Amino acid sequence: MGILRSERMKYGTLVLPVDRARQFIDIIGASTKMQFEDMNARNLHRPYKKYIQRIDEMERILRFLGQELTRIPGAHVLQNNVANFLENADEYKLDEVEARLRQLYQDFIQFKDNNAKLTGK
Repeated sequence: MGILRSERMKYGTLVLPVDRARQFIDIIGASTKMQFEDMNARNLHRPYKKYIQRIDEMERILRFLGQELTRIPGAHVLQNNVANFLENADEYKLDEVEARLRQLYQDFIQFKDNNAKLTGK
């Protein structure tokens, strides 16, 4: 999450009971400034692998859109508004955010293609 990280990181180990891990992560994520790294990334049997891959893809789309927007004169990207995000975190659903991001990505690619055709580039 390079968009939000601004301080040096320190590594630690957090061991949670599987049946309540989601609850603990929600509480920790809402009350601290912490980034989690999957220590089982090389393990082929991971219960949340599908979700991690989806989030990785959404992060890739966000990086792409952020880079493209910096090239547009007058465009401004609002960053580091973490407090507002956390206040409204219950309103975000992964499927809806993913669908919206994919649509924005497709629209932006179409916009770039149309612009290239119009400008002859």
